[in-house]
Amino acid sequence: MKDAHHHLINWGIKKGYTIEVDCEGITEYKGKSYDKAVEASEACDVGAIYFIEGDEHIAWFSYVHEYERVPDEIISDWGVNVVTESWWADYLRHCKRYPINKHFSRSNN
Repeated sequence: MKDAHHHLINWGIKKGYTIEVDCEGITEYKGKSYDKAVEASEACDVGAIYFIEGDEHIAWFSYVHEYERVPDEIISDWGVNVVTESWWADYLRHCKRYPINKHFSRSNN
């Protein structure tokens, strides 16, 4: 199973959005590179990922990296609109298809 922020960034790029990653209130990255967006999102513990179309921010997602949880982070909040709901539905399908290996999960120890 992909971590939620990896899935989110990949999903947004595939949909044609520019990705903006803010770390603790500072824009760390803006563009369409998966690797650079992931690197920027992992540079801090708290941030936001935005989907941009043209000059307009059309969706936002807050994240908090939690190293006590499996997977290692959560998407903690998002604006509710057709784009965010579409991503969430796709991520839930992904989680059902590729569940966490419970045998090795830290949450089961």
